[in-house]
Amino acid sequence: MSLDRAIPLWQEGVQLNATTRRNAVDGIVESDVVIVGGGYTGLWTAFYLKQLAPQLSISLVESQFVGFGGSGRNGGWCSAFLPMSPNEMSAEHGAQAMRFLQDQMFATVDEIARVAQTHNIACDFHKGGTITSASNPAHVERLHHYIDDWHAAGFSNIDMTWESAEQISQRIHVSSTLGGMYSPHCAVVNPWKLVTGLARTVESLGVVIFEDSRALAIEPRRVVLERGEVRAKWVVNALESFTSQLPAGKRKIVPLYSLMVATEPLSEAVWRSLGWTHRETFADGRNMVTYAQRTSDGRIAFGGRGAPYHFGSSISDSYDRNTTIHGRLEQTVQEIFPQVADARFTHHWGGPVGAPRDWHAFANVDATTGLCAGGGYVGDGVALSSLVGRTLAHQIVDTGDALTRSALVNHQSKKWEVEPLRWLGVNSLLALTEYADKSERRTHRPMKRLLALRDGLLG
Repeated sequence: MSLDRAIPLWQEGVQLNATTRRNAVDGIVESDVVIVGGGYTGLWTAFYLKQLAPQLSISLVESQFVGFGGSGRNGGWCSAFLPMSPNEMSAEHGAQAMRFLQDQMFATVDEIARVAQTHNIACDFHKGGTITSASNPAHVERLHHYIDDWHAAGFSNIDMTWESAEQISQRIHVSSTLGGMYSPHCAVVNPWKLVTGLARTVESLGVVIFEDSRALAIEPRRVVLERGEVRAKWVVNALESFTSQLPAGKRKIVPLYSLMVATEPLSEAVWRSLGWTHRETFADGRNMVTYAQRTSDGRIAFGGRGAPYHFGSSISDSYDRNTTIHGRLEQTVQEIFPQVADARFTHHWGGPVGAPRDWHAFANVDATTGLCAGGGYVGDGVALSSLVGRTLAHQIVDTGDALTRSALVNHQSKKWEVEPLRWLGVNSLLALTEYADKSERRTHRPMKRLLALRDGLLG
């Protein structure tokens, strides 16, 4: 544990001090557009605004440094899948709207690759698809049901398919698999390289980025900061989980903590025993979210949920570390991949992801007030943020593009409960999910009633 580092793996060796920071806002700044938040949502919005209307003056303000939030410390899944299932999207918006949005997500993964290549953003992008492995019969039943739902929604085996245990093992050698789900619509990236590369790109297009400029209030036509303000016709809230830190945002978005570990670089012999030659993203079929990638420098980066929600939607650097959850993640890695039993874990980190009450992402623009907002990714934001940013840009410029009529546009989630009901509810959801996994490992039967209760609590 002596090699343990508190910083995300992706930021290893990066100098983040006063001499490397961009200037802070000091006084009054005027722009056509001001974007609050220096992560993917804000940067993609700025990028596409400059593609559609290069003449716009754009200021972006960030409370810490570009990529400080989830954009610089996530699991690096550039995934085409939404937090809501096709069935859920169809039930709310209709089958046609669902299909349009999902096709846009498929295309967005390739769009990110295109932008990275065009603008020389070396972010270790590799499109190898994604695997979800079933390690007990409960997982098998649930994954088959999920695939059936996708096929019933009009998607084919090309988009989502079941693979046998032998087929999964040809891709990656896990300790025990009964088969699994495979989709080609996912890539891996180094999230830090992507977010910082995007920042350099938008600056080259004329966007002005301010760091160390924390927003105290987001209002029509202006953002109030600690040492000044930015006035603009359009004000874009791109804070995602950090929206919860604004007085008006505590019940709009709940910050759920996701934690990660990373091994040391593994030997070629270990990688031969693991396979994983196509660098597919990997998840286990349990109910509690897990996610892993083979990094470009030969590590396993593995993450998962399970960390508690903190009262009052609070966010703190101290929450990025949780000995119990990080220990559990290490144990899970070694259970799934016994080949790495002797490997050291060199990095332990985490951060919040933004969860609206209905798990529904949004790209909202109010032309009357100039207030705009994008977010609600529930951990699926690497690609989804790009689509949201592009959708916001088309709305602001008023292009009339089909994106301006998508299911993301002007969606209003109902508010989370007041405290202490919010604390009790969210942590109960986590506890129910953990208990369901324990029961499924013991009984090999899916905990349908328990999970239905959990989903019912989400409303």
